[in-house]
Parts: sequence; C-alpha cells; structure tokens
Amino acid sequence: MLVHSDYNGLNILMQHGPEGCAVSAVLDWEEAFSWNRYVDIANMLRYEPDGSVFEKNFVRAYREEGAVLNDHWRILSKLEDLVALCDMLTHSNLATPTRMRDLQRLVAETVQVTNG
Repeated sequence: MLVHSDYNGLNILMQHGPEGCAVSAVLDWEEAFSWNRYVDIANMLRYEPDGSVFEKNFVRAYREEGAVLNDHWRILSKLEDLVALCDMLTHSNLATPTRMRDLQRLVAETVQVTNG
C-alpha cells in the first residue's frame, strides 16, 4: 500500500459542494512510500486524544470508504508513529528547542499509552 507519510490537515484540500465539504486533493507526496495504512492514520491523529470527536469521525469516514482496520488499529498506529517521532527527534538539535520538547512529549505520551 502506498502511504503519504505526511498525512495531515495541512496537506488536504477541501471543496464545498452541494452536500457539504469533500476532499478535493491530497498534496505533498514527496515522502510517500510503500508500507501500511497505520502510518498515515497515526500522522493524522498524532495530536488528537484517544476517542476525540475528530478521531471518531475520521475512523468512521475511513471505514465508510471501504478501509478495513485491525481491531488493534489504535495501538498499531501509535507504534508506527513512535518510529516516526524518534526519527524526527534524531534529526532535531538544540537549535530547535520547541520542536525537541514537542517530540519528547509525544514520545513520552506514546510510550505511556502503549504500556497501558
């Protein structure tokens, strides 16, 4: 499966139509690679608390479009995101203290969630 790898609201164009808003394009595919869908789900939900309204609607829409998610999709997504967060952290430095703090916080939260 082709994954976007930077799938978030900044890379999605929406268009108003007669039945509301719909996705008209997904931009910025230069980091795309072949892997599993949980990479993109993790990226989209990175800053969402578990069970948020956004998460529920995103997952509902995802399934309505025919995607099948594993019963443990949330933990699989968080583990995929942990790899991405650690990679971004290794490419950060003291010149980017806000980014480093944000990534460290996300890693700590992810480890806490995945440990139960």
